[in-house]
Amino acid sequence: MHQALTVIRSIRTIASEFLELSFSSIGIDAPPLPGQFLTIRASDSPIPLLRRPFAYSGHNAQTGEASIIFQRRGPGTDILAAKQPGDTLDVIGPLGTSFAMDGVTKAIVVAGGIGLGPMLFLATALRDRGCHVRFVFGCRTKAMVPDLDAFRTLSPAICTDDGSAGFHGTTVSYLHSLTDSDTRDTRVFACGPTPMLKACHGFAVERGVRCQVSMEQTMACGVGACMGCVVKTVKAPGFARVCHEGPVFESGEILWEVWSAE
Repeated sequence: MHQALTVIRSIRTIASEFLELSFSSIGIDAPPLPGQFLTIRASDSPIPLLRRPFAYSGHNAQTGEASIIFQRRGPGTDILAAKQPGDTLDVIGPLGTSFAMDGVTKAIVVAGGIGLGPMLFLATALRDRGCHVRFVFGCRTKAMVPDLDAFRTLSPAICTDDGSAGFHGTTVSYLHSLTDSDTRDTRVFACGPTPMLKACHGFAVERGVRCQVSMEQTMACGVGACMGCVVKTVKAPGFARVCHEGPVFESGEILWEVWSAE
């Protein structure tokens, strides 16, 4: 973990209400790993008071450039969206746990909505390791499909709720359309809405494969101090801090019964 002032390299809209922001990673002690996140101070003013957490969507060791993908949801992200190349960012990172990639030769990487960022980072890293990656992205409508070269090079299976692009249905419905041979000896990774993660866990149990999920929770401190981002877990003490013990968990560690099914 390291606090640093970084410089914005680029910022652009990639889909309806979604933006990609790239910035210099110079001054940050360690390179981020897929699944990790950072927190950004959106403004020097006291409003918004809290830092905003964002998952890394990529990192280029050669250029020293890192990136995030975010959705405009309120004052903090509106301030961030208005920034320009050359502006500075006050960031703390990398934070949290990363996905376990060692030994993975075949993977299904599932991203729902804003879960795109960390899963894009993971899928690219796995592919670069020689892993066979099936990348599945779900959103409400065609307007939310990202205009990104890194996304297109993964030949994603696009799922839309309204059928305006790709598979008509949810990511989980798409997963159930896969054969047993498609999923044999496969690791499942997922990030997105909690009901989707719960359904991905159920799918993995049904197919007898390992599944890791990146949980999305509102974070206040981002460093494990405030206990504001806890999720219920199967084992003692019965809870875990998403910002500290997570955000990546083995799906079997989460007590999914507290959430309704998708």
